[in-house]
Amino acid sequence: MSVPHPGGDPNANLYAQLKRDVLDRVPQITTVEYVPDDIEAKELRARFDPNRLAPPTGPESPKLTIKWYRQVPHDWFQVNYSDPNMGFHAGWHQDEDHPDLGPAHFQYSVDDTADRWGITFEHETPSLILWDIIEALLEDVRPQYQYSNDGS
Repeated sequence: MSVPHPGGDPNANLYAQLKRDVLDRVPQITTVEYVPDDIEAKELRARFDPNRLAPPTGPESPKLTIKWYRQVPHDWFQVNYSDPNMGFHAGWHQDEDHPDLGPAHFQYSVDDTADRWGITFEHETPSLILWDIIEALLEDVRPQYQYSNDGS
């Protein structure tokens, strides 16, 4: 269970920036939507084309959800990827869930395997952090953790 954000409203303009500067530029992502809408956005949801991922997955589209609150000294965010075809979940969180791991952590689960550890980000700008997360997801996390137990 996730610790809720301590207060305040997410910034709909930030979500528009993340959509425009990052998510709309990722060729594996086919749709991005504001939840509940672009005026009162509280999160972003992106869907991946399962055939554009390497290796492909399917038939259902994997999903990326993003919740982000600007605050000092660190933004509060949760970026979660889930693939319903494989039962795989990966999350990058900068929240209060695991203070023993530091301000940010990565976690994943697949089959009977789950783990989490503290991480740091090279950048402080939300768009650059999200680029780093998506790059890690596509180049490292999916190949290393999603498929490590299936024999491929």
